[in-house]
Amino acid sequence: MADYALAHLLPSAEPGVQVGGVMRLRVAAVRNTELHLNLVDTDSRLVLRGSPGTRWRSLLVRRRRDLEERGYVPLWDETEPSPHELEDEREFASLVQVDRDLAWLGSKLLRRIAIFQNFSSAYSTRSWIAGSRWIFELDTHRDVPLAHDAFLDRLVDATWGLPLRTTRSHCECTMQWARRGYQCTFHLKHERSEVPGTLQIRFRWGDPVYGDDARQRLEDLNADRDWLDRVLPRRTSRPHGAVVREVRAR
Repeated sequence: MADYALAHLLPSAEPGVQVGGVMRLRVAAVRNTELHLNLVDTDSRLVLRGSPGTRWRSLLVRRRRDLEERGYVPLWDETEPSPHELEDEREFASLVQVDRDLAWLGSKLLRRIAIFQNFSSAYSTRSWIAGSRWIFELDTHRDVPLAHDAFLDRLVDATWGLPLRTTRSHCECTMQWARRGYQCTFHLKHERSEVPGTLQIRFRWGDPVYGDDARQRLEDLNADRDWLDRVLPRRTSRPHGAVVREVRAR
């Protein structure tokens, strides 16, 4: 998983083509199982804490070697914006602007990332960007209540949450009889309409999307056992009859 993170985050250039990874992202330090990252010309810092035994330095050396052997240029040790990154920012100005428009949302979500673990019943959270919309897909096992209202209430809490309001929603919680599960979708945007960028959250309930061995795979990654017992209980047999959930539609 640490190697997977490096492959998707650290920037590298394919000369004459484009930069992959997060432009201007740099490795600031390695401290035991912690990888410290920052952005050029900012005071921001992100710490990725690996599981016990994670060897960031060895992974970084291997990542650099693999890239250079294929003709790529690693950029994560550059002290300034590289010529490759500056060229991409000029050539793909519209895409760069989308990233900037969503920066406020990414920053605020990252600072509240514990909400996803502490108040979501999902065992899997995926996200991607489509235009100026940031999409999150949360999967909850059919043996666990979906409970999306509790999550959303904390996400938009007036004191600790984000300044977001729900603009549209489609809730299918009444389809508790559905054998294949269902999905509830919520669209949110900044309280001030002039702020660009929107958030879409899809709450899915049903059979595990990663197969019946999803819990074992997470145990192998040293996932917190209390969290696993809550989101992926060992009992995987389907409940008989109707499933009763106290979930109010938003």
